[in-house]
Amino acid sequence: MKATYKVKPLLIVAASLSLLSAPIYADWGVGFNVENQSMQYKNDKARTKLTALINIKHRGNKFNIDKDTVSYDFTNSNRYAVEAILATKNEGFEAKDDKLFNGMTKRKSSIDVGGRIIMDTGYIGAAVFDITKDVHSSKGLEANFKIGGISPHAQHWTGEKSVNIAAFAGLRYQDAKTVNYYYGVKNSEATATRVAYKGKSAVTPYIGIETQVNLTPHITLDGSLGVSKRSNSIINSPLTSDKKYELGANIGISYWF
Repeated sequence: MKATYKVKPLLIVAASLSLLSAPIYADWGVGFNVENQSMQYKNDKARTKLTALINIKHRGNKFNIDKDTVSYDFTNSNRYAVEAILATKNEGFEAKDDKLFNGMTKRKSSIDVGGRIIMDTGYIGAAVFDITKDVHSSKGLEANFKIGGISPHAQHWTGEKSVNIAAFAGLRYQDAKTVNYYYGVKNSEATATRVAYKGKSAVTPYIGIETQVNLTPHITLDGSLGVSKRSNSIINSPLTSDKKYELGANIGISYWF
């Protein structure tokens, strides 16, 4: 199965700009992740096969980086946190990527800026709500509510090997601007086999399980498996498949300095 390798230069820049704000006891690392998550386009081979991501990581009580997200915690509480977010939540496409996009205008990848609130429920893990705006491409809004998952406090080395497993569930909201930008078809882009389509807002519920294994002070393994129910506003696009459910999985290894 052919893999596509990607480096996240945006995160590298953000990390270097935030060195002074990070606490001295925090950890920096390099992660290698393989995942099968796609953009849900039909016939788009580049997005339906495995993708390998090499990324800079940081774990701390204040400043965090993981995969496509950079965040900074503005509180000192152990029960809740308020974070700023810099992320890439949607990848675009070009006509050359696949014959499906022939004659279509390039869709740029998003640069999402926003905030997140995290609360420790004490019973079912963390409750997380975030909202972001794409300032680069679609100019749309996204929001996400998630319950459960592995707590950030469990990610640090405690002096011995540990295995953390947690279930999670949530809802992802994308407004009409976001859906229409990535899944809509303009009148000028319509063909005999690709009808014009204007996307509407989408709500995607999901559930899953994630795990992290702390092997040594320097090496951790992590992975997740989740299922999401796709919104009709995305399924109905002539660019996407008609699958109602999508399975997403990833596995990774990180080295901490």
